[in-house]
Amino acid sequence: MTQHRPRAQYGAPFLSLLRADERRDLIDAGTRHQVADGAQLYAQGRRSAKIVILLTAHARVLRDGAWVAYRGPGDILGELSLIDGRPHSATVQIVRAGAVAVLSHEAFDRVMRRHDGVRNALLRVLVHRLRCADLNGDGRAEPTVVRVARLLERTRRGDAAPFRYQHQIAEMLGVARSSVVRALGRLREQGIVATGHGTVEVVSDERLSAFLSRFDGNGSESPEPDG
Repeated sequence: MTQHRPRAQYGAPFLSLLRADERRDLIDAGTRHQVADGAQLYAQGRRSAKIVILLTAHARVLRDGAWVAYRGPGDILGELSLIDGRPHSATVQIVRAGAVAVLSHEAFDRVMRRHDGVRNALLRVLVHRLRCADLNGDGRAEPTVVRVARLLERTRRGDAAPFRYQHQIAEMLGVARSSVVRALGRLREQGIVATGHGTVEVVSDERLSAFLSRFDGNGSESPEPDG
């Protein structure tokens, strides 16, 4: 039976862009590991010959000690060094324990030669991250409420346990806890989440998807359709 290509979404995780057979071959080509909170996957300025794919773990990207980006389940790491062989431009640190798949550059390249879809998915991810880097450089990063919503959407795919505490979300997104509180307040007002002591729960997948669909790749909100 022919397997259909998943429909690409803006900023979708690398694995979600692959067919089931491509995901299986890619993960089987590497080794699975459990990583703990605080574990360092890459060090800025160091070389390595490995690709890491987050399966259930979450990570933050740091450049010169400052938060740069969040990476979650389905995301690929180390892709730039795969292409140009240069040292890593950032440090990647685990902020939520979980599973990862580790592939050598040679193993990843063999899978790409077998599956054009893997190569195309990598290209999509690279283009997205370059656009994000340009936006951040211009001071036009996505609003915190959008970043929180995208993070919560990740947990709805069954790849990771839901978040329990607001400070966890703040740490992963590199923002102040007060910003997360305000963002969750807006999402709560729209009937998207419910919050309580030690709980942050998405109560409507449909409203969450509709909310994110109103934002373009720059984090700018599009007007809601009339009536």
